[in-house]
Amino acid sequence: MRGSGVLVACVAILVSVSVTSAEGDLLPSIADTISPREWLYAGPFSVGAREGVTGVIDDARGFVPWEGLEHRSILVQGGVVRWAKSEVDSLGWVNLEYKDVLWDSLVDVWGIAGAVDVGYAYTEIESEGRRRALAVAHRPGSFLMNGRRYYGNPYGDQYMKTPVVLDEGVNRLLVTTGGYGDHRLMFKLVPAPSPIEIVGEDATLPDILEDELVDSWAGITVMNTTGSNLNDVTVTVGDGTAFQVVSIQDARMEPLSYKKFPVRIRQMRRASASDSMRLVISVTSSGFAAHDTLSMRHRKSGESFVQTFISRIDSSCQYYTVLPPQNLNPENEYSLILTLHGAGVEASRQADSYKPKDWAFVVAPTNRRRYGFDWQDWGRLDALEVLELATNSLPIDTNRIYLVGHSMGGHGTWHVGLAHPDRFAAMAPAAGWTCFQLYVPWFLQKAYWFAHPMQLGIRDMSLREDFAPNFVENLANLPVFILHGGVDDNVPTVHGRMFAKLLGQLGYEYEYKEVPEKGHWWNVDGIQCVDDPDLLDFLKARTRNPNPHRVVFKTTNLGQTNKSYWVEIDEQRKPFFESRIEARVSGRTIYVNAVNVRQFTLNLTTGLLPPGKARFVIDGKEMTQELKKDQTVTFHRTRGEFKLGKPRGDGLRKKADFYGPIKQVYFSPFTLVYGTKGDSTVTELLHQQARDEAFRWWHRANGYVDVLADTAVDDELVRRRNLVVFGGPRENYLTQEIADRLPIRVGDDHILVGDRRIDGRGLATEFIYPNPMNQERFVFVHAGSDSAGISISTAFSTVYSGAGLPDFLVFDESVKNLGWGGVLCAGFFDADWKLDERLMYLPE
Repeated sequence: MRGSGVLVACVAILVSVSVTSAEGDLLPSIADTISPREWLYAGPFSVGAREGVTGVIDDARGFVPWEGLEHRSILVQGGVVRWAKSEVDSLGWVNLEYKDVLWDSLVDVWGIAGAVDVGYAYTEIESEGRRRALAVAHRPGSFLMNGRRYYGNPYGDQYMKTPVVLDEGVNRLLVTTGGYGDHRLMFKLVPAPSPIEIVGEDATLPDILEDELVDSWAGITVMNTTGSNLNDVTVTVGDGTAFQVVSIQDARMEPLSYKKFPVRIRQMRRASASDSMRLVISVTSSGFAAHDTLSMRHRKSGESFVQTFISRIDSSCQYYTVLPPQNLNPENEYSLILTLHGAGVEASRQADSYKPKDWAFVVAPTNRRRYGFDWQDWGRLDALEVLELATNSLPIDTNRIYLVGHSMGGHGTWHVGLAHPDRFAAMAPAAGWTCFQLYVPWFLQKAYWFAHPMQLGIRDMSLREDFAPNFVENLANLPVFILHGGVDDNVPTVHGRMFAKLLGQLGYEYEYKEVPEKGHWWNVDGIQCVDDPDLLDFLKARTRNPNPHRVVFKTTNLGQTNKSYWVEIDEQRKPFFESRIEARVSGRTIYVNAVNVRQFTLNLTTGLLPPGKARFVIDGKEMTQELKKDQTVTFHRTRGEFKLGKPRGDGLRKKADFYGPIKQVYFSPFTLVYGTKGDSTVTELLHQQARDEAFRWWHRANGYVDVLADTAVDDELVRRRNLVVFGGPRENYLTQEIADRLPIRVGDDHILVGDRRIDGRGLATEFIYPNPMNQERFVFVHAGSDSAGISISTAFSTVYSGAGLPDFLVFDESVKNLGWGGVLCAGFFDADWKLDERLMYLPE
């Protein structure tokens, strides 16, 4: 490291396996593990919770720190940090020793939010030629090598190694790490001996059950360690003896990437209790091959077992765990306890925290990963999908389904239960937090320092659905048992008490149990806290009423939830503003009061209201209607009042399954499409953006997605998939084809939002819109007014919980320092997918 005094780690150049790189040359792997011994580091820098904006270092191109180089930091004594040396310890960790920070004082005043920080570590690795390697990067969320961003492994998953390419000569490595106080990182490079590798530790496999043959799905993770696109990947499972031979052929893989292929597996012979069933796997492509054999867990009758399925979100293979009842009688109907795990907990471990019941199945979904999405967004969808699968495949009484969860799963219980109260007979959150903004407060975000209140208003409207306390009204017919340890130092007990207070003020049915001297998790006489006897007695005593005579339902996002029991909001007057319906049946009269509702539907079953003449009082206006058996009645608002029936006319409408915001493009199968219309540099940048998104989707969502060039998009893809598009009309042929039919248009040094023109250099936009080529599917466009704008057009990611992205944004590079303060325009399309300045931030 020139001028720094830090040793340079040298790469051994013994070639073990050669592969074809993107340029067509043979690219060998490093031969031995490389652990850079000496580093420079700087920090800590304050960062707002769930924002990640520091404005310190954005790109390592040309950046070479030296010992003593200064940066401003509000966390350290004197306000200045300097790059200092650190050496790897005996266990392989680089310790970032921040000695000049009064952590206790910060936490005393600001709480845990004051300890959220980011630090940087730098080293150089010298290579005598271009080489492949796998980076083991524990704790860093990402790192830059020669200016190219790679994803790290913040959760320490053992299977996670990032494929990288070392350039000839000096390779500059800048690692970003952060958290709540564990200021260390591990980074080393290990050989990538195989061009393609099967990552068995990340496989998703069903269990083998006694006296049954598996006919299900497996998720097989494959890593491409080469610099090439692989377009002829074949994944084969089975040996023809234990399992039928099944193949996926002509699959695609991106360079330096992971992909988790869903493959059908069919067991051919039964296994005994002592039999170890093994699944043979082979992967071939371009003359390369990888083989592995994975053991499959054998489960006895009465033990919990893993079941796999293909998710309707993205056609990926997911799993859930089932703990069957004691002495199961398939002729009986049982209750179902849907249990949501905490952060870092596998669903299989969650189910095994319960003792078998004689009255209920226990079913644990995954949240897509053990950290996943805090049971919001894709986590919530996963829970609902598993609930549907379990009730369809198990002997379940659908009026005795209970929702429970602990910690992150306790938050998920609040979130899912408030959004879908009609699915459950009772719910029981344990140690559940309220919302992000109250759990680890957001007040240190740069957005709160620099953004205009109207800018933040748009973002916070996107996030409003996540404010669980705001929707407690929805629990009018859902009893709640709240469990919390009295000295919980992970999720403070105030969260449970807050919900208890709100439910008490509303007069709703609930029970609050605070256990003195117990922390976040406890075990009493072999009984885990989630298996608390009082909690279970509360659940067992309650049965769902599918037709309550009074329903209160509040929502802000119809794409998240639009119905409760027999009341359904079809359309809003103003999207993302709060809509509320209160409906009740008295005799043969139905009273409805509706706020911010353009159209709603009442599903009037015979159990709620028998056939015959019915009287409706809608916002004070009376009307009558002869009802048939189990009739659905719709009302729409026109000229200030509601009328019976649906309005005339077609056109685009914001409806539950076609509502936005940006994240909804990922709620059903999608494809990532990069542009090839520009020069080679721009095309590679767009390709890299798409590859990064695919990597993120696999790592965060255990997901499955294809990356395609714009020239590979055909009519069938347009018909079946949402399209995430990288590049504007100058860079992407697909965007060019639809550009004139999009409400946001990108030009030279400007972006048009409808008729409003935003001028400037380095402008970028992200927006969702019905695909003009198929208005039953979405496009999500990333585009820039020039190369600088293109490079930041993926600055706002939506693939994490709490992202807070609306339907569209326009911004420039100042977001790197200001967060949402750098957003120039943002907002929502109206109920007809048109621009409305009342629903956007766009200064004059």
